[in-house]
Amino acid sequence: IRRPPRSTLFPYTTLFRSRKNHFIVAGTSPLAVNVHHELTKRGWPVTVIIANGSDNPYPEDADVIHGDASDNNVLSHAGIERAKALLALRADDSENAFIVLAAKEIAPSVRTIASVNDSKHLSKLKRVQPDMIFAPPVVGGELLARTLSGETVDNETVMRLLFHGDT
Repeated sequence: IRRPPRSTLFPYTTLFRSRKNHFIVAGTSPLAVNVHHELTKRGWPVTVIIANGSDNPYPEDADVIHGDASDNNVLSHAGIERAKALLALRADDSENAFIVLAAKEIAPSVRTIASVNDSKHLSKLKRVQPDMIFAPPVVGGELLARTLSGETVDNETVMRLLFHGDT
């Protein structure tokens, strides 16, 4: 790993790695940090995009780019064209939607995954057509209500709720 000279376009890149066949995680939410941890623990290369001015909760050796994850130049710098997937895991659902749209614009074949944090945004996020919507906060109430009311909660129901947000 080498540190590149600071560029004027991307002065906030902390490390440079060969960005190919990797995952791009956009955000600093607890979900984003945990996904980064689990992917790197399994040996997958991960590039993280953090909004300018945000604190960096990632390990010191993480491949981090500071910038707007919905900006085509930032996504290109992160290697979107060669990535396995882009995960839009910001706390703001509208930002996740714009990140997915930008990724699809410049790399239509890359897999896109977006988290949704508020059920009222679920239908709008579905309109940007990410390959997967991950909605753990949205389904928590649904699963708890089903359990408390005595309804059956099986693996199929959990997976459908988590990855499609169908409540």
